[in-house]
Amino acid sequence: MPVSVDSANPRMRHRIPPVLLWYAVGGGPAAWAVHLGTAWSVSELSCLAPTPGGMLEHGGHFDTGSRTAVWLGTALPWLVAAGALLTCVEITRRRRRLRRESESWRQDPLAPERVSLLLVLGWFLSAMSLAAISGSAIAIAVLEPC
Repeated sequence: MPVSVDSANPRMRHRIPPVLLWYAVGGGPAAWAVHLGTAWSVSELSCLAPTPGGMLEHGGHFDTGSRTAVWLGTALPWLVAAGALLTCVEITRRRRRLRRESESWRQDPLAPERVSLLLVLGWFLSAMSLAAISGSAIAIAVLEPC
C-alpha cells in the first residue's frame, strides 16, 4: 500500500494550506468581478446597433451566440464562487479538527486569530458573491436584455 505525503508527515497532514484560505477569501469576489465584466459587457455590446449616421444605439438583436456567452459568463463564475464557499466549509472542518488535537493546532504556521478573521471574511464575501451572481442569473433569465 503506497504511503501518501500527508500520512508520512503528521505535521503536514493537519496544516491548513494558505492557498485554500486565500481561495476561500478571494475566490467569490474574483468570480463576481469576472462575471460582471463578461456578462454585462457582452449583453450591452450585443444590444447596440449602428445607426445610419454611424452612431451606436440600443435596438440590436441579442442572438444565440451572445446568449451563450452571457450564460457561460454567469455559470462558470457561479461555480467558482460556490467552490469558494465550499472551501470555507472545508477549512472550518479542518480548524475544528485542529482544535481537538492541540498539538497540531500549535504547529499550524498561520496564526489562529488571522485564520479566524480570514475565514469570516471568506464566508461573507463568498456568500455575497454567490448571491450577486445568482441574482444576476435570475435577471438574465427573466428580463429581456435588449
